[in-house]
Amino acid sequence: QYDWIVFTSPNGVDAFFEIFYKLYDDAREIGGAKIAAIGPATAQRVRDFRLHVDLQPEEFVAEAVVRQFQKQGGVENLRILLARAEKARDVLPKELSKLGAIVDEAFAYRTVPETRDITGARRRFLEEGADLITFTSSSTVENFLDLGLPWPKGMQVASIGPITSKTASDRGLKIDIEARRHDIDGLVEAIRKFLGTKNVE
Repeated sequence: QYDWIVFTSPNGVDAFFEIFYKLYDDAREIGGAKIAAIGPATAQRVRDFRLHVDLQPEEFVAEAVVRQFQKQGGVENLRILLARAEKARDVLPKELSKLGAIVDEAFAYRTVPETRDITGARRRFLEEGADLITFTSSSTVENFLDLGLPWPKGMQVASIGPITSKTASDRGLKIDIEARRHDIDGLVEAIRKFLGTKNVE
């Protein structure tokens, strides 16, 4: 039995419950575990399963979850399950363990780069270039750059948040746009503001 289950993305929620319902027929088998979610999309996906979100930090990053737990009185000796991607940052398990929590990680899913060009997007990119590229996670930065595609002259970079921006900067990219609210809506809003609404309507 866990005191808390922490979900870091909607994909993590889906993958967790896909496995959960193969083992159990009733959501109440989760027991008395409280649920923490990073970001509104993750929280909404939890609610889609008719479960209550007990903790949702205003910032959509792992560090904010740790701070929120500290504000609530700490996590010493609490059992916490992290349902997350296999190659996610280790901030949550490390910091929560430092605070005395008993942390288990459930690698609910794995992000795998798409090597085929199913939609023809890579071909169009090579032929036509792009004015702007969006990165929604550190893995999207790594996976795109690992493709080794030529960088179009003048192409600008939009990042969903500071963690993604740091990964991009570490790989030598200049960040032109960073979302203040770290979700897709926040990224779109930042791009609109940067380019001017007349250019994108």
